[in-house]
Amino acid sequence: MTRRERVALAAVLAAAFLVRLLLILSLRGQPYFDTPVVDSAAYDKWGWEIATRSFWGDRAFYQDPLYPYGLGLFYKLFGRDFLWVRIVQALIGTAGLWMLFEAVRRFLDYPTAMVALVLGALYKTFVFYDAALLKEFLGVVAVEAALLAWSLDKAWKWAAFGAALGVGALVRANLLALVLLTALLLLIQKQRKSAGLVLAGALACIAPVTIRNAVVAHDFVLTTSQFGPNLYTGNNPENTTGRYRPPSFLEAGGPEFEEIGFRKEAERLQGRPLRASEVDAFWRGRALEYIAANPGTFVGVTFRRLLMLTNTFEVPDNYNIPFMARFSWVLRAPLFTFGLFVAPLAAAGMLLGWPERRRFGLLYLLAAGYLVSILVFFVFDRYRLPLIPILLVFAAHAVMTVVRRRALPKAAGVVFVAALLLVNVPLPASIGGYRDFRTAHYNLAVYYATHQRPAEAAEEFESAARLQPDFLRDASFVWNLGRAYEDSGQAPKALEKYREAVRLDPHSPEAPYRVGRLYFEEGMYDRSAEFLAEALRRDPQFLDAVEPLAESWRRRRRFDAALDSLEGPIARSPRNWSLRLKRAQIYSELSMWKETLRSAEDTLSLRPDQPDAIRLRDQAREKLK
Repeated sequence: MTRRERVALAAVLAAAFLVRLLLILSLRGQPYFDTPVVDSAAYDKWGWEIATRSFWGDRAFYQDPLYPYGLGLFYKLFGRDFLWVRIVQALIGTAGLWMLFEAVRRFLDYPTAMVALVLGALYKTFVFYDAALLKEFLGVVAVEAALLAWSLDKAWKWAAFGAALGVGALVRANLLALVLLTALLLLIQKQRKSAGLVLAGALACIAPVTIRNAVVAHDFVLTTSQFGPNLYTGNNPENTTGRYRPPSFLEAGGPEFEEIGFRKEAERLQGRPLRASEVDAFWRGRALEYIAANPGTFVGVTFRRLLMLTNTFEVPDNYNIPFMARFSWVLRAPLFTFGLFVAPLAAAGMLLGWPERRRFGLLYLLAAGYLVSILVFFVFDRYRLPLIPILLVFAAHAVMTVVRRRALPKAAGVVFVAALLLVNVPLPASIGGYRDFRTAHYNLAVYYATHQRPAEAAEEFESAARLQPDFLRDASFVWNLGRAYEDSGQAPKALEKYREAVRLDPHSPEAPYRVGRLYFEEGMYDRSAEFLAEALRRDPQFLDAVEPLAESWRRRRRFDAALDSLEGPIARSPRNWSLRLKRAQIYSELSMWKETLRSAEDTLSLRPDQPDAIRLRDQAREKLK
C-alpha cells in the first residue's frame, strides 16, 4: 500500500471505532447499560464467578466458554466495569474489520477492500453487537481472521485458518461446520496436507476445552453440551415457527433455566441421573426422531427459517435493535443494514463472481455452509452475524465491478433489484414474528419496575398492552401493571388493575390482598374487609392479610369479627407475636383486661422487649388490681 492508502485505511478504521464509541457513550446511563439481561446477565455472572470463585468450574460447559472467560479475565485485571468492557469490545471489533480489509485486499485489491471495510464499519448490526455484552462480535472476528489467513501466501495459512475457526467454535459451535466443509473441499481437490492443517489448527484450539471438560466432569464433551437441546428446541411438536420457543417443560426461556430444565426432563424420562454428554445425546436423538417422523413439517419450518435468515428484519432476541434506537441517536442514523444494501449487493456479487467460481469457491462454500448450519435450529438476528463478513466480500466485489465497468451488468442488475425487493418484503407474523415492540415494551417495563421507576414501568406496560391486548388476559401482567400504578401513587388505576387480576386469577391471594389494602387506605373498611377475607379464603397461610383485616373490622367497630379473624391465624402461627399484640389491643379497647393481660403476656413471651405489649400488660395489671 502507498502512504495515501495507509492513511485512508487508518481514517476509516478510526471512524469505525468512533461510531462504536459514540454508541457506547450514548447508551451510558440508559436502561440495560449497567444491568445485563438474559444472556448478557448469564455471561456477566459466569465471568464474575471465573474472576472471583472458580476458574475451572465444576461441570462440562453447556454454553460456549470463550466470551465468559474473556470477561472473567477482564474482571480479574480491571474490575467489573461495563463501560470499559464495551470499549475493549469495540476495539476488538475494529481490529476484525482490519482483518476483513486485509483479506479482501490480498484476495482482490485495495479499492474493493476499502468498500468492504466501509460497509462493515457502518453496518448497524455490527456496530450494535460490538457494544453489547454478548459474545456475537467474537464470532464475526473469528470469521474475519479465517478470511485473512485464507488470503495469505504462506505454508501455514491453512493451519491458521483452522485455528481461527476453532477459536470461533468456542463462541459459536456451528463454526465447526465450516472447518469440516473446508477440509472436505481440500480433500476433493487432493490437497490432503492442507486439509490436515485445517483440522489440526481447529483441534489445537478446541482440545484444551475438551480436556478441561474431561478432567472437571469426567465426561467427553467436545466443546459444549447444548447441541441436542438447541436442536430439539427448534424441532419438536411444540415449535413450528422456526423461531425460538422454549419447550413447555422449561420453567422459562433463558440460560439459567435451559441447562437444568433439559437435564431434569431427560433424567425424568430416562429414570436415572445423566451426564452432560448423555443429556445432549438424548435430546439430539429426540429431535432427529421428530424430524424423521415429520419430514414435511421439518421442510416447511426450515423454509420459514430460510425466509427469516434472508430477510432484512432482525429477529430480536436479548435486544430489539430498532427499539433500542430510542436510547441512542447512533442507532437512528442511516447506517447500512442487511436489506439496505448488504444482501442485495452480495447477491449481485455472487452472480458476478460465478465466472471465477474456482477462485471464489471457498467463499461460496463458507456462506452456504454457515447458512445451513443455522437452518436446522432456530433464528435470531445475532445468529447470522458471522455470515456477514463473507457477504461483504461479494458486496464489495459487486460495487467495484460496477465502478470499473461504469455500468451495471444486466443480469447482476436484475439480481440486485430482485434481492432488494425480496429481502425487504415484510414477512407475515406467522413466519417472521411481530415487527412491533410489544415484547420490548414489556421487558423495559420489567426493567423500570425493578429499578424503582414505577411510573415509567406503568407506561411501558400500557404500551405493550396496546400492541398485544392478550396481555390484559394474563393475571400476572395485570398484577404487575397494578403494582406499577400503586408504586407510582396512582391508586385508582392500581385498584382497577388489581380487581381485574382478582377476576383473572381465582386462586392467588396477592391481588385481593392488594385491593383490600388500597380500600383500607381510602377508608372504605367494609370493602377492605371483603377482599382481605377473600385473600385468606384463597390461602389461610397468607398472614399479611390478617392484621389489616382485623384492623378493618375494628375500625368498623365490629370487634367480634376482628377477634374471630385473628383466632385461626394465631393458632396456625405459634411464633407470630404481632397477631397476639393486635388481639391484646382489641381486648384493651373493649376493656377486657384479663384477656388483654393474657394476650400481652403471650406477645412478650415471643418478643420480650416489645414496648406496646409492655404498656398493655402494665395497663391491664393496673386495671385488675
